[in-house]
Amino acid sequence: MLDAGLRYPEKNMFRILITILTILHFLPTWAQENEAILVNQETNIEVKNGKLYKTVVYELKIFNRAGEKHAKITIPYSKLIHVSKIEAYIKDKNGSIVKKLKNNEIKDRSAISEVSFYEDHFVKEFTLKHNTYPYSVCYSYQVQQDEFLYIDYWLPVIDRQIPTLKASLHVEIPEEYKIRYRNQSNNEVEIDTSDSKIKYTWNVSYIDVLKPDLYSPSIQNFLPSVIIVPQNFIYDLEGSFKSWSTFGDWQYELLQGLSDLPLNERNKILSLIDGNEDKKEKIKKLYHYLQDETRYINITIETGGLKPYPASYVAVNKYGDCKALTNYFKSVLDVIGIQSYYTIVYAGSPIKEINRNLPSQQFNHVILCVPVQNDTIWIDCTSDGPFGHLGTFTQNREVFIIEKNNSHFTRTPALSCQDVLETRTIRFFPKQDNNMTASFSNTFRGETYALLYYLYHSFDESTKEQIIRNRFIEEGFEVTGFNLVEAHKDSSKIHLFFTARTNRIYNRYGNEILIKLLPFSLPQFEIPMNRTLPVQLDYPIYKIDSIEYIIPVGYNISNQLNNHTVISEFGQYKIEFHKQGNKVKVVKSFLLKSGYYPIETFKNLYDFIHSVEEIENNTYIVTTRKIKP
Repeated sequence: MLDAGLRYPEKNMFRILITILTILHFLPTWAQENEAILVNQETNIEVKNGKLYKTVVYELKIFNRAGEKHAKITIPYSKLIHVSKIEAYIKDKNGSIVKKLKNNEIKDRSAISEVSFYEDHFVKEFTLKHNTYPYSVCYSYQVQQDEFLYIDYWLPVIDRQIPTLKASLHVEIPEEYKIRYRNQSNNEVEIDTSDSKIKYTWNVSYIDVLKPDLYSPSIQNFLPSVIIVPQNFIYDLEGSFKSWSTFGDWQYELLQGLSDLPLNERNKILSLIDGNEDKKEKIKKLYHYLQDETRYINITIETGGLKPYPASYVAVNKYGDCKALTNYFKSVLDVIGIQSYYTIVYAGSPIKEINRNLPSQQFNHVILCVPVQNDTIWIDCTSDGPFGHLGTFTQNREVFIIEKNNSHFTRTPALSCQDVLETRTIRFFPKQDNNMTASFSNTFRGETYALLYYLYHSFDESTKEQIIRNRFIEEGFEVTGFNLVEAHKDSSKIHLFFTARTNRIYNRYGNEILIKLLPFSLPQFEIPMNRTLPVQLDYPIYKIDSIEYIIPVGYNISNQLNNHTVISEFGQYKIEFHKQGNKVKVVKSFLLKSGYYPIETFKNLYDFIHSVEEIENNTYIVTTRKIKP
């Protein structure tokens, strides 16, 4: 939200002075610890006559060869974002200019990604290097936008490992021009009004470099940033960020006139569900048709990638991006009279919560919401996965449903423990020496299911084998054969069977054989004193093992096998031993609950994991050779 009232600039200037003095004092130390530092970054923005003008200036100091990767500069632009007046030069360690950028050294290339068919996003790029360290790369450029949804998303950090010593953002707008912003920085905004204009100034630094801990929230949550949006805008159509409702109305209008389908496509749709009276079965049938007949290709052109291609385009060409495929399938359901809703979401991992206090375009993916009877079916139209299944990519997060005069937030279902359960059934067969063979029967769900599904459908056998050996086989095991088996079309699990040899389980010591338990693969969290960020587990981690160990002929179990249970607010661990003739069956389970855990609770979480590791790594089945009478 827009901060109200004037600030106290003299207090901010005092803070800036202290920061600069601190920077000068520690500069030699940073030179030893960092490959580069961003000495200064300045952004000046003016909104005038409905257009946006921006000038950006950087000074980047490079200390060694490792830092030279930052000397390759890329400046994004598109048909909506015009870049001009690029200037750059190198300063040596004494501050003298030793090289200036020439126009013919600036290269233009498409920013097209591997999954894209076409994007109207490009970059201008150049590289400036010097043969003596340290040296500074200084560059600037100007940007003009006639239509825009953001005045700026200011993140004055070029790399989370590179400190920013000083950065400033200046935004000047007409007095009557309304904006909204979110300030996530270490200084308050200065606001000055004069000559019928309002000038906003932010001064920040990023000195305490962060590292992304295991299962931490998005690192961007902790970096200095300022997000500024206009309250009213023109972006293909007139729209407003005054409220989420007005933003939804704009997005709804953007979709109008895009639901047309050719007559032959409509007839095909009706023939596919002919004789079927169950709504869910109709939707499933058509979803399978979508999967079989279309493919996902990213197409980012025109309205900043926010306006989908018409349904007729997908029907004819058989491809589209998430927007186009969702709009197409919504149109397909319209043909059979089933209401559905275009739904925008921020997908990916870790889950990024939507800032509800700042109505704006905060989404990167589109899915479809289909209310049916007392249920809601969620469909990712880019997915080849099971019907009605949202994987880790879009589960358990706020989504914005686009509906005429009633756009609103809701939340997608969270994956349960059973949805992510990974099971292993393992049998060990000892030989005369320490070597032994083992058979593994693994069932994967959740994120690993999605990874293996993609592997199953997208790679040749040789590549599959290489990835499985490197990623899914326990350390110390030599695979002798494997088989990856997909379950039926609408199943959210996949099976991996393999056989292997190892000499790490049965270990002989004189008259004894120590049988080591095969441990779970557990999260390897940092020790508490090294942890700096909270823990964010977007979905549970749940594993169950059923392992059968054969006792070698002529040996008896000589130690007490004790069952254990560890219960914590973070999860639970169990291990049980069952003797069955010449076999010992070990059944164990591990559950780590999903949730957001503040840094203050991390030691308790770490202690829970550590206690499980202690049991896993220090429990043996001890067998002793029988004494002959």
